[in-house]
Amino acid sequence: MPAKPFLTIEQQVKLLEKRGVATSDRTGPILLREGYYSIVNGYKRPFIDEQASGKAGDDRYQPGTTFDSIYDLFSFDRSLREITFHYLIRAEATVRTAISYCFADAHRSPDDYLLQSSFCTREEYESYGKDPDNYAEELTKLTGILGRRAKKSESEFVAHYRGRYGAIPIWVLANDLTFGNLEHFFNLMKPPEKIAVCKAISTSTGRLGDRTLGFFDVNTARVSLEVLVKFRNICAHDERLYCARVGGRKDVNYEKMLWMLERYLTRREFYVLLKELLELFQDGLNNNRAVATVLEELGFMELQEEIMRRHAKAS
Repeated sequence: MPAKPFLTIEQQVKLLEKRGVATSDRTGPILLREGYYSIVNGYKRPFIDEQASGKAGDDRYQPGTTFDSIYDLFSFDRSLREITFHYLIRAEATVRTAISYCFADAHRSPDDYLLQSSFCTREEYESYGKDPDNYAEELTKLTGILGRRAKKSESEFVAHYRGRYGAIPIWVLANDLTFGNLEHFFNLMKPPEKIAVCKAISTSTGRLGDRTLGFFDVNTARVSLEVLVKFRNICAHDERLYCARVGGRKDVNYEKMLWMLERYLTRREFYVLLKELLELFQDGLNNNRAVATVLEELGFMELQEEIMRRHAKAS
């Protein structure tokens, strides 16, 4: 299939109009600033007339569709990403501190993270649902990443510590690791240290012994970290969030992710997050009919039901 030809902003506007989208004076400037692909290709789906598109052989939009409606949905998802990212990086910081603290507490030499003996065995790796055939490769990959960061990272704090003290302890190096690196690190920690990480997270967020959430076990941490890392990357890379689904069989939507995120935030942080989300959803419902259709993919009804259930249980 040949590549699509370049279209000027004027041609992009005319193409939208040809396909049934009402435009305005602000359509061109918005397309120039944000990009046709990001807005239209990313957020057209709720507005498409499937039957008319099938007959025409290209996109055709439902009667009454305006460019502003598509852009409003784009803007809604951007706001959703901004709110979500703010709390995901708080969770990331909590995980980073817990992992580095618990590892350093168990391994007192500053460069113990370079030793494969500091991490779990193949059998322990398998016991947590990981493919044992990947064990050696994953362990070599992790220690390689840690070694390169310790020797070559140009991050100010790592370079300063390296120049002044030589070896870089994990509690310094951890600040130069990505959330994905941290997930990788957690999966390869020794079992008692994984348990210690879960306890540290629960303690630091004030959720140790939380009757609503229950016990924070290692398997719950493993699964939730994988999900949070993927959602964090979606937000960081400005990808479409409202319909994102990750995890095994792509069965974790936004609403399910929220309840996983809860464990990594204080109660106050989490309820402020819920308040901000509910305000965003209500504003979207008041101003854009498309938001009503995407709230189902977000798991909005399930979110409301769980909030109501908790309120009833608490009262």
